[in-house]
Amino acid sequence: MWEFYNATGDAHPMHIHEVVFEVVDRQAILVDEDARTVMVEPGSSPTPAEPWESGFKDMVIAYPGQVTRVKMNFAQPGQFVWHCHIVEHEDNEMMRPYRIGPPQPGEPS
Repeated sequence: MWEFYNATGDAHPMHIHEVVFEVVDRQAILVDEDARTVMVEPGSSPTPAEPWESGFKDMVIAYPGQVTRVKMNFAQPGQFVWHCHIVEHEDNEMMRPYRIGPPQPGEPS
């Protein structure tokens, strides 16, 4: 299960490379900018995925002020990326690597 916490005022179309996933739910978050913390809003309940989000996906909208949860199974080890599909966001560090399993021969560490 992955969680995308969106503490910004923008919706972000999040894409995870090399895997399909299912949208599980969303839940309200609290952002304390002074303490630089983000947490699930106490007393809030998860909202199920929208009907149009059923089935396997490779992109999900992370809405402002919410955590979006997705679940997936990875079929192969390797180094991949996840990113926001808004180009300006990709160019400003909303594209990050992730690794499944140990480093493979010839792969950057």
